Amino acid sequence: MLFFKNFFNVNGIFYNFSCPRKTQNNGDVERKNKSLQEMARTLISEYSIQNYFWEEVVSIVCYILNRVFIRKVLSKTLYELGKGGKPSVSYFHIFGCTFYILTNKENIGKFDEKLDKTIFHGYSLSSKACIIYNLRTQVVEESMHLIFDEDDNTLEKRRIADLEELERTKISNHT
Repeated sequence: MLFFKNFFNVNGIFYNFSCPRKTQNNGDVERKNKSLQEMARTLISEYSIQNYFWEEVVSIVCYILNRVFIRKVLSKTLYELGKGGKPSVSYFHIFGCTFYILTNKENIGKFDEKLDKTIFHGYSLSSKACIIYNLRTQVVEESMHLIFDEDDNTLEKRRIADLEELERTKISNHT
């Protein structure tokens, strides 16, 4: 504890402990948790992700927020504050989009598929790999060798179908 007090004093950090089990005293943390929860709920709903993948969804939301959320006072992202340089977001992919990976089946038949269809679930924290859900094996895994299919317009098709349904509803209500 003494180490932390000295560290805080040397770096000009003011610290204050909150009462245990009193969420009212943790306003900043509670707002951050609420933001994570709302964004995760939106991703799960928008991309029809199964609820049991909530951990991966919250992880990717936190990963994204740390790289794009700008601190108003400092005009820097949290990543810049921690690492010192601007984060690269050029490798970001659409959450829930379809990927293909080279299958790792032992005995591939002459006419068997060589690619497994997967769904993007996030970024690895320990390497440059992506976290994916393999639809054939039904396992969440990390892989770097992916073929992206971000042009998979299933989300766009669903939006068009929703708009068409809305139009049909309006027309039937007016007649």
